[in-house]
Amino acid sequence: MSKLEDMIGIALFTAMLVVVLTQVFVRFLLYRWMQIAWADEIGRALLVWSSFWGAVLVTRESRHITVDLIYDRLSSPMRRVLRVLGDVVMGGFMLLVVWKGLPLFLDSLVRPSPATNLPFVIFDGALWVSSALMILHVAVNARERWCLDPSPSVVAVSDPL
Repeated sequence: MSKLEDMIGIALFTAMLVVVLTQVFVRFLLYRWMQIAWADEIGRALLVWSSFWGAVLVTRESRHITVDLIYDRLSSPMRRVLRVLGDVVMGGFMLLVVWKGLPLFLDSLVRPSPATNLPFVIFDGALWVSSALMILHVAVNARERWCLDPSPSVVAVSDPL
């Protein structure tokens, strides 16, 4: 699943790059002969999707920006409490976004976008889909993090010399 998510992220970013560069090329060199009004809207949609997809990938890897100045100085049980609290808050917030965003998501399936007449889900779908995927990643990461760490045991090793 992670390879698929990575490939989707690469495809979104590459498509955004191609559309935006094409738009710049046409706007500054071919503006007298050609207009591509759709490129602005598609480029913005791809930027939105790329941004939210990046959040999914960061959540999967548990690599969100953190301030660990105090965290590193806490005992192992307190670190676990903070990890659990962080997972519960993030998962709860994502559940709220998915729940409250469902009507907007469903409406965006039938509402057309202005320039391309595509369903508005090309914009609004990014938040809902990425939030749903982040819930899954938070749950998987939480299951791994909430397990009790085995306490380090001291093993006596005989001196080979």
